[in-house]
Order: sequence, then C-alpha cells, then structure tokens
Amino acid sequence: MSAETIKIESNYLSGTIRAELDSDSDDFDHDAELLLKFHGIYQQDDRDVRRARTQLRLPLDYSCMVRASVPGGVITNDQWLALDRVAALADQKLRLTTRQGVQYHVVHKGELRELVAGINSSLLTTLGACGDVVRNVMACPLPHPERRAVIEPLVAEMVARFRPRTESYWELWVDGERAVSAEPRPDVLDAIDDVEPIYGAAYLPRKFKIAIAWPGDNCVDIYTNDVGIVPTLSEGTTGDLTGYVVLAGGGMGMAHNRPDDTYPLLAQPVGWVPPGRIGDVVEAIVTTQRDHGNREDRSRARLKYLLEERGIDWLRGQIEDRTGRPLAPPIELPAWEVGAHHGWHDIAGHTVRFGPNTRALGLPVPSGKVAGGLRLALRRLIADGAVRGLRVTPRQDLLLLGVTDVAAVENVLRANGVRLADDQSPTRNLAIACPALPTCSKALGEAERVLPEVVDRLEKVLADTGNTGLPLRLNMTGCPNGCSRPYAAELGIVGRTKKNYDIFVGGSPAGDRLARLLRADVPLTDVPELLRPLLEAFARSDSSASFGDWCVGQDWSSLEAMLPGPTGRRRARP
Repeated sequence: MSAETIKIESNYLSGTIRAELDSDSDDFDHDAELLLKFHGIYQQDDRDVRRARTQLRLPLDYSCMVRASVPGGVITNDQWLALDRVAALADQKLRLTTRQGVQYHVVHKGELRELVAGINSSLLTTLGACGDVVRNVMACPLPHPERRAVIEPLVAEMVARFRPRTESYWELWVDGERAVSAEPRPDVLDAIDDVEPIYGAAYLPRKFKIAIAWPGDNCVDIYTNDVGIVPTLSEGTTGDLTGYVVLAGGGMGMAHNRPDDTYPLLAQPVGWVPPGRIGDVVEAIVTTQRDHGNREDRSRARLKYLLEERGIDWLRGQIEDRTGRPLAPPIELPAWEVGAHHGWHDIAGHTVRFGPNTRALGLPVPSGKVAGGLRLALRRLIADGAVRGLRVTPRQDLLLLGVTDVAAVENVLRANGVRLADDQSPTRNLAIACPALPTCSKALGEAERVLPEVVDRLEKVLADTGNTGLPLRLNMTGCPNGCSRPYAAELGIVGRTKKNYDIFVGGSPAGDRLARLLRADVPLTDVPELLRPLLEAFARSDSSASFGDWCVGQDWSSLEAMLPGPTGRRRARP
C-alpha cells in the first residue's frame, strides 16, 4: 500500500502497532514501521553487520531510534535526569539533534514501551517528533528575558496547535494518560475532522518544520524551514513586540538520482502579521500544504515544491482566504549576526529565573553525542545545583543555565574530559554531523563517526594556509536528505557513496544563502586537499569576509580552475 493509504486506514496512527509490539518478532512490518514515525520511532538495523548477517542467512540486527520532541530546546533539570535515566534502555547515549530534540539509538522492540513512557513521565513526548506532521518547533535558545517573553509563548502556541490529537499514541504508550505538555488547544480555524481537526485522517503529505528566530540572530537556520517566524521589535533588535515576519518554503532534502526536480530551497518572506494573528496565519499555511501538497510523489511533497510551482503570491491569497483577513507585506528584517552561542554569557535579567549573578555556558557537544564523561559531568552539575536548566541548540550543543560558580562548573567538566569552546578551534566547535552509519537506513556514507578525522585534516590545511582560527561552518551528512543542513553551510559535505562525497561551498554564515556544488563524488580523504587552493587564495586576499562570503564573491569558474584534478577510482560527476 502507498503511504497515503496506510495513513488513512490506520485509524489515526494506530494500525497494527499494538499487535506488532506484542509479537515475538524483533522487527515491525512495513505498515507499522511507517506509522511508528508519527510516534517518534524509526526502525533501523546495524548496518555494520548487515552484509555478514545476510550472507549467513540471519535476520537483520533490528533496533529503533526514538526521538523526543523538545520544543525550543528547553529542558529542566528534572527532565534532563529523566532523559538520562532512560538512556539505559538504549545504547547509554543521548543524541542532541539539529532540531533541538533528543534521540536514542539501539532501542530494541521490547524496551520501547518503557522508554517512551519514561520520556512522557518527564512531561516531554515523542508524539510528532517524526512523521508527516508539524515536527519539533525550533527557537533561539538564549535565555535573555526579553527573548523568552516573546519566544516561549509563541513556541507553546505552535506546539499546542499542531501536535497530533489522536488518542492512539497515549493508548499505546502511556495507558491513555496524556502528558501535561501535550495537551492540545481545541480551537482551530476550520476543523475538517473530529479527531484531527487540522490534519485529518491522512495527515500532511510530508514532514513540516517550523522555526522561530530572534531578529538579528539566525542560530536556528530559519530559511531552511517550511515556515520561519521572526518577531519584529520597535527598535529593530530590541524594544516592544510589534508583530512577526513570516517566511515559507524552505527545505534541505534532495535525491542524488533526481537532481533536476529535487533540490534544496530557502524560505521566502510571505508577509507581516500583528500580534494575536500569528497562529491563524501559520495554520493557514499548514492547511494549504495539507490540501494542495503533492501526495503522489513523496520526493516532491514538501511545501517548497508547492510554492515553487504556485508562487508566494498564491500562498498569500490562500492565507487571506483561510483567515478572512488581509496579509500585510513583509517588512525588512535587521541584518543577521553570526554566532553559535558558545562560551560564557552574561545575561541581564537572568536573575529573574535563576537567582543573582548567574551566567550561562554554551558548551560544544561533538555531533550532539552525550555519553561517558559528559553524561557523568551533567549529572554531577545538576545534582550539586551548579546548573539550573539546559537548552539544546540548533548545532547539537548545550546551554547550561543558572551558573553562579564558573570555576566549579569548568572544573567538573574538564575533570570528566569535556572540552570547552576555548579548548579547541572555532571550526571544530562549529562542525556538525548527522548520525548516519551504522544506524540510519538512509545513510550512503559516514558522517558522525568520521567527522573528528575530517576536522583534524581540515585544521591542518587551515594552519598550513594561514587560516588558523578561522570560524568555518562545516555541516556534514551521510546522505542527500540534508538533516545537518549542509546546503546552507559555508562548507557542506554530503554522502554519495560509502567513501565519496559531494562538496558544497559558499553558504552564508548567517544562513541566508545556499551553497553551490564545488565538486561531486570526491573521496573523503581528498576533501582537505581539494579545499587547499581555495583556502590559500582566501588567505592571500586578506579579506575581512567569511570564507563562504568570499567564495560567492569570486568568479565561480576561477574557483573551479584552482581545484586539483579528480582522484580515486570513481569518476567525478559534473
């Protein structure tokens, strides 16, 4: 059956999941596997042993990835400890995602109910973390009071409005009891269904991503989302809230075998919305995608393709028709500043929530993997009251909040082998990667496991070319789906095969420009040397621009002429 048929016939995401959970098999059938995504669960297998097991005619080594939705990346101490406890049911690791969630790998079928129930006991949930719905709502995580006053209510409204309302999730995983954080708001513009008033029985054609930036701070990569929301303030980046600029139509995914009709696109400004109307306007965009998105071809089902075909003016008309009110044109936004929120932050007004003289620490977490010493250090800091809250950032890092004793926190972290931002290069701090092999079924090549070596080699070339300390934004992914947003990075490395990658350069550090394909099908070991002549020319230019901005300022043919010839057994594609 098609995905659309499976959804419609699933009785609002129930399907055969209960029977499959109770069966003796180690895996789920095809239909249940698709429905599980709406419950925040992906079935996977250990691809390191897949070939050997197949040759021995053994079943695959199945397990699941479970993702917790963490709206805006906000986690209390108690929630973190609960998330940490259930990691014992997985591979003893927590993975921070590029959408500010937390996920677990190598969760076996028999452990799913206990793990999902444990997450819900913390007032977080896995419902809607995956699947053809509005997924985890991203937001700038900095805890400045003026930001929280605007962002937190908006995040809460988006979550309440768009989280699926089916009872099947609660019946399957938590004995029918809803988590408080998952209580939906009953009012919608135009209900089409008693159970799912916004989504209906077929839900959306594909996943739908929403992010909320702060004016001047694009840490969430807002242009890569289906919908982006930027508050407008009376004084530009400060002052009273006046409304919101809404953007639509971003998305990263593409397919190597369909380069002509699948590609990354950035969101475009749609309009300006006064306070009080933002929820209805975003709902109108979501329901427009529900009603007009492509349900025949999942590779072309995202909102970005619908808007490419119909246009932004058409979307504005849909919004006005569905809300019954005119939509004002978008206003110009302040220039974006570049930052990843690493290091110590003095936050005026921080004392309101966390007490006097408190600070926040932006802690780099390589590939978002919380394990070993970092996991132990966080437990200790929370137990001692040295940290009073956490935030997951859009680059898989952590903000530790409410710190009064800076030295004590640094000592605990370093004693457990945790490196702070000042202990390593800006490029290493900024590098992100998806999990890829051995768990992700979509991965064509490595990402997380090889990223440290890639950065090692890149740092050597940076030093050799006079670019030591360059804050180069490197986003690496094991497949063209682009979960780490490589197409909007200064340097994007995208898996094509197990050993070869497509290399993109020229994205903006501010996240408002797509990178361009520099060369396809490059052996991973050749990537640093491929970049060497560009980095040499960049250093000679003595430019004050970022590497990405410098690249797009050059004649593209001149950049290509600098490159060494292709190497390796595979022939580079044009």
